[in-house]
Amino acid sequence: MKLNGVSGAAVALWLLGAGGAKAVAPAWQEVRSEHFTVITNSGDREGRRIAWQFEQIRQALAFIWPWAKVDGGRPFLIFAVKDENSLKTLGPQYWEGNHFPISSFWVSSADRQYVAMRTDLPEPSDPNSNPYRQAYFAYVTTILIRSMPVRTPLWYERGLAEVLSNTIVRAKEIQVGRVIDYRLRRVREGGLIGWDEFLTATGRSKWLSQEAEVELYESQAWAFVHFLLMGDQGAHSSKVSRFDQLLLQGTDPVIATKEAFGDLTRYFSKVNTYVKGTLFRYLTAKVDLNVKAEGFTTRAIPPAEAATLRGSLLVAMRRPVEARALAQEARSADAADPGADEIEAALLDAEGKTEEAQAAYARAVERGSKRAYIYYRLTQLEVGYGNKDKAKLERGTTLLAKANALDPAYANAFSYLSSLKTDLGLAQEAVDLANRAVSLEPNESHHRLTGARALWSGGNKEDAIKVARSAVQAADTDKEKSDAQRFLDFALDSEPPRPRRPFASAPTTSATTPENGARSTAVPAPPVRLGGSDDVFQCFSNRDDMACGKALPVLEESCAHQEGQACRSLGSLFDGGFGVAVNKSRAAQAYDQGCALDDKASCARYTVLQIQGFAPPRGALSGVVYLERLCMVDQVDDACMGWATLLIARKEKGDLAKARGLLQGVCDKPNEVACRMLKSLPAER
Repeated sequence: MKLNGVSGAAVALWLLGAGGAKAVAPAWQEVRSEHFTVITNSGDREGRRIAWQFEQIRQALAFIWPWAKVDGGRPFLIFAVKDENSLKTLGPQYWEGNHFPISSFWVSSADRQYVAMRTDLPEPSDPNSNPYRQAYFAYVTTILIRSMPVRTPLWYERGLAEVLSNTIVRAKEIQVGRVIDYRLRRVREGGLIGWDEFLTATGRSKWLSQEAEVELYESQAWAFVHFLLMGDQGAHSSKVSRFDQLLLQGTDPVIATKEAFGDLTRYFSKVNTYVKGTLFRYLTAKVDLNVKAEGFTTRAIPPAEAATLRGSLLVAMRRPVEARALAQEARSADAADPGADEIEAALLDAEGKTEEAQAAYARAVERGSKRAYIYYRLTQLEVGYGNKDKAKLERGTTLLAKANALDPAYANAFSYLSSLKTDLGLAQEAVDLANRAVSLEPNESHHRLTGARALWSGGNKEDAIKVARSAVQAADTDKEKSDAQRFLDFALDSEPPRPRRPFASAPTTSATTPENGARSTAVPAPPVRLGGSDDVFQCFSNRDDMACGKALPVLEESCAHQEGQACRSLGSLFDGGFGVAVNKSRAAQAYDQGCALDDKASCARYTVLQIQGFAPPRGALSGVVYLERLCMVDQVDDACMGWATLLIARKEKGDLAKARGLLQGVCDKPNEVACRMLKSLPAER
């Protein structure tokens, strides 16, 4: 490549334990190249052309960035449509309000990247004009993010994607990094962001909240990175390469910036001079002649499948009316096809209708869905996290294995399967699966934290700490950082677990009176032996205070060896005063430790104490909102019962009915404690 010149009883019980007519749709075809799938109504010739262009861009990026992960990750599904009207049906919001019609756009879903573009546009006479720049921006950004083990600074991520998005593919040549005229005009107008604020902006910055602010930020980022790559006859490009290598090694971005560039402020005045110039360099490369469009495979897409593909894009675009119309179209074309259920499940999920969504996902699976995400999301709804039911865990592993077979590049399914294997005590399998997820998405903190927990479960403290540290570094949100740091702090101060053994379930309920006169919320739970201890059995079976006092050291030992449910049981003794004096702080400490070990019921119990004022907030994992999520999303019974308990105590209008509904849902599973709580409620008036 070269440079070119140019209630009390209830509380006690909880702790014990598209209409209208449509025109005839055009025929849709699929074109598959080695790395891309194009869905088109423009004919196979145009579909092949678009696939060929994306293959050339992929080759160019692999040349510019030899380290880039150009394969793997969420796949790109490219809609190449014949005209403006076809594009409008896929992204109607761009023709509404004050928006200007566009020629291409992109949007992400949980498991796909969608690109939509017109094929009827002539090759522009302006050499800097690229009608597909938004589509290419999506692709470049995706490659950059999934290639780095740490999140790159926002100015670099956006600026580099802007520069490389203006890639123009000609018949014999690829031109990379031509000037983007409207970006250049914007920075020449002045009124730029202060450089300190610009360099430290993150994804939560105000500069990414409004359209005009985004335009300013991205224009400035484009100018800065274009200068670093092309300015001063390419004199600074080696520093950019050094910066890339440091980031690839996992170096903290602040340290990497200083080591590669030194003091960035010395470049600012040069950038201001650079954008006032008239001659700008860009990169050129010959097209890869080994990529031949005529070798791509094509097929006619059945009507039901075509409607499903378009409907899935509209789900990602948050257009439920249009998406449901296409779901109905798919169902009318083929009642046995899973596509309509896939669309409906995603829409219900987005609307918070969890039970209905779960049923729709299950129908899609029964009808043979070929989409890995459907199996992944059904597992989340059926099993959740921290579930100790072996049958459910095994059901989840079966679903996720199917997801992995359908899409070997879907990192979330590997990561989630790792968590379930850890819960089943299969530590080495869990580690291998987590490593697979990290290799697919190295900058995702969650996958690294999953791996750290798997290593810890297998007794490997040193590596667990190392991976946990990398999870902290890769964190991109406050919650991710809090989760990773909490586990790291725990691992540094603790010893890894001994081989697993059966332990007691968490306590259920009874009403005792703690030192502040409030009714207690804890009592030992069902009769389960812990380590062969008769005292534990008697405590949990007969609610015997003497036995509970003797069981205390057994529970403390088990909790210290990282058995999450034992920590929960230990907390309940202090929470309810069974065999020990009531000590809410000590209860919260035990619940907190259980929560750190992924025992979601411990998290729920801690959150209830936090809301009642007995424990401090735990970062993002606090408050009623978190309790609601544990109940509604993760399906944690203790969370639903705790939430109901809080509603009953509040005694506001409608709260009793809502509490009754929550308890009924848990009682129906069945859950004896929830049923007893339900019976203890006063009759409705």
